[in-house]
Amino acid sequence: MSDTSLGPSSFIVLGLIAQQGPSTSYDLKRCADESVGYFWHFPRSQLYAEPQRLVGLGLLREEQEQGGRRRRFFDLTDAGRAALRDWLRAPAGMPELRDPGLLKLFFIAGEPASALRALAQEQLALHQGRLRDYEQIQAALGQEPSAQTSLRTLRMGLLYERANLAFWTEVLDGTPEAGG
Repeated sequence: MSDTSLGPSSFIVLGLIAQQGPSTSYDLKRCADESVGYFWHFPRSQLYAEPQRLVGLGLLREEQEQGGRRRRFFDLTDAGRAALRDWLRAPAGMPELRDPGLLKLFFIAGEPASALRALAQEQLALHQGRLRDYEQIQAALGQEPSAQTSLRTLRMGLLYERANLAFWTEVLDGTPEAGG
């Protein structure tokens, strides 16, 4: 199997199962929403389709409950654990920044100053909200030893949001109050 058949969603599924143990697709969605979903955006529907695909590739095994809701649980195979380990050890490459606010800022030159002010205010509100979310998560995790890796990732999120607040404040402060 080539690495080209595995994308970010594949490794999210493999990584979440490696951390959480056997999981349903719903478990994966809930866990992603509370963790990697803060910094890696992807359609959550992939968490329902991707495990089945990974079963077909031999990276996950599937077990269905015999009674009750007959939920399907997915767990890593040895090949899945090896694929995740290989991916973790490979170079990460350059980061990809996909920021809709920056994309709009790039193209806003012909618009009135009020459009730029509105964009900056919107971005400030969004980043202030996310910073509050991250600060609440940080307070909840505290000094829990098992959360140290998550806290490192969270620290980058805090730095990122604070940098965004400084940037969009600068944009807003440099934009005329009124005018065309």
